[in-house]
Amino acid sequence: MPLGWLGWLGWHGFDAPRPPQGDAASNTAAAVDPPTSIENEPVQIFQRAFWVRPTPADNILHAQRREWKDADGVQKWQWFLVVEASPALLKRLRDDNAFGLMPAATASPPTDAPEWFVFNKDEVSVLQAQQGKLQLIFSNDKHTLYATDCGHGFRAGAPESNKPAPPARQAPAPGRLPSTHPPLPDSPR
Repeated sequence: MPLGWLGWLGWHGFDAPRPPQGDAASNTAAAVDPPTSIENEPVQIFQRAFWVRPTPADNILHAQRREWKDADGVQKWQWFLVVEASPALLKRLRDDNAFGLMPAATASPPTDAPEWFVFNKDEVSVLQAQQGKLQLIFSNDKHTLYATDCGHGFRAGAPESNKPAPPARQAPAPGRLPSTHPPLPDSPR
């Protein structure tokens, strides 16, 4: 076999396959920052999310809360809920707008949402926070509510100094006159 053919085979035939670009990036991002804890207790997640306990008419289908913790505590958190909502919950969240949310044109679920957090974007209405990530996604044909939020944990304050605090300034004793004369008005001319 001529040497040229071997070069061509080496160039075209033995090129190592490359993984798809999109899949590698998403898998790497998920693997780089896994949560340190995942909670699946539906009532607790519901209560922390909506600041009320569910009623017997609220059917929680799915719930998950993720936290990223270190020695200083929770650094970030994220939760997801799917609920067959009672009329009372729908009234509180949608009609009364308990969280002061704004209508949004479309829902934008996080890319790392659980596989059960799926809905048809054309068949929902959305309320979301103006500056936060809270989204309440209401199914148009059912009473199904999809809800998600994420944020950061408490940040550590400034480190304490070893210097003692300066003494507080005290007001002068009552009834004491000032040490200077009051200003004199200008004399008329």
